[in-house]
Amino acid sequence: MKIQKSKAGLLLVAALAVGAAGCGSNGNDAASGEANQEKVTLEYYTWTDEADYMQKIVDAFNAQNADIEVKMNTYSNDADEYNTKIMTNLSGGSEMDVYSMNGTAGLGLYASKNQLVDLTDRIKQANMDIGAYGPSYQDITNVLTDGKYYALPYRTSQWALFYNKGLFDKAGIPYPEKLTWDEYAELAKTLTKGEGADKQWGGYFADWITAPLGALQKGSTILDDNLDDVAGWLDYLDRIYEKDQSHMSYKQMKAESVDWIKQFESGNVAMLVNGEWTVNMLKADIAAGKTDIEYDMTLLPQPAGLNEPTTVGGVSTFMGINPRSKNQDAAFKFVQFATGEQGGSIMAESSVLPAYSNDKTKDAFLAATGLPGSSAFFEAKTVVENQPIPQIDEVNGVFGEQRDLFLFHEQDAKKTIETFMAQRQPILDK
Repeated sequence: MKIQKSKAGLLLVAALAVGAAGCGSNGNDAASGEANQEKVTLEYYTWTDEADYMQKIVDAFNAQNADIEVKMNTYSNDADEYNTKIMTNLSGGSEMDVYSMNGTAGLGLYASKNQLVDLTDRIKQANMDIGAYGPSYQDITNVLTDGKYYALPYRTSQWALFYNKGLFDKAGIPYPEKLTWDEYAELAKTLTKGEGADKQWGGYFADWITAPLGALQKGSTILDDNLDDVAGWLDYLDRIYEKDQSHMSYKQMKAESVDWIKQFESGNVAMLVNGEWTVNMLKADIAAGKTDIEYDMTLLPQPAGLNEPTTVGGVSTFMGINPRSKNQDAAFKFVQFATGEQGGSIMAESSVLPAYSNDKTKDAFLAATGLPGSSAFFEAKTVVENQPIPQIDEVNGVFGEQRDLFLFHEQDAKKTIETFMAQRQPILDK
């Protein structure tokens, strides 16, 4: 998952603070007008990247509900345009009904500024199965919104290992399965060869992956007092980038703004660490004739000694209701549909991993991907990638800056951790 920039987080705080001044806390009074309406029209907002599968969900809902019509509106997510326009709408008193949020930081901020209807009672009355969203949703809710449900998740993210089957076949090496990070590094060295235009990389670890995956799998986070596991992960990255030279170097990726998916699609990368969105992107590019790569995937490598397969991620996108909406009953009905089994199944049929998980959504996803290895998404325990605090984007930002200096060899791991902790504290004290 790409992390939102800290600047965007600050803009979000500022805009929401302005909007909150004139906004009620739950909007119950606003709902009084819908009882007399014959057909309700809901205005729903999301970003353009989601248009394809979210429009299918909207169409299915409209087909089943003659008394409600959902109209989907999209804003580009480039340069944070989506968040900016949603903020403007809320600050300006828009009566838009339902909107999507990307990431836990946005959810926490919108909720804290009373820009979301508290859905807790509605969820209880509907007897919804919250457990179907996995433990990460409840963990986020407990920490971020004091156990109250201000939005429901509809997509989840997970990291995994993708691999080029042709390169493994050519090398006569069995496909990777349940690797430790050390085993992954050694395998990447074995598969690295050639020079210049003929260079084949054993692995590719994109420069924008800021999350310390190996540390998170151990249960450590960048918010801990002891960051030994995080420092160990930085050393591991330096090993694969510089010492082993089994991956394109961090400096080269940064300097050339290398497109990670094109590198894998070009056929000169044996293994790729990336998220579940890779499935959908590769499927689209294969269908468009941009690549003919034959690939599969398996579990994310993990630290030695873990007893069960563990990946990193968790519920990542949410859908909530504007307190100014005059159609909150209808809006909740749509949110239930989109984030539940029916919406999840439609999403899964587009090779998108839904937050709502049961046998039906799992079968739909596996059938859509056609990848035997995609069952890995349902086999691993998932630990939360971004800790559910409102300041997480800012903390990630300063961690990323110090990580850059370390990977550019401008400071050692000790200096990196000390400086990060010094910069982190005033952010956490806010």
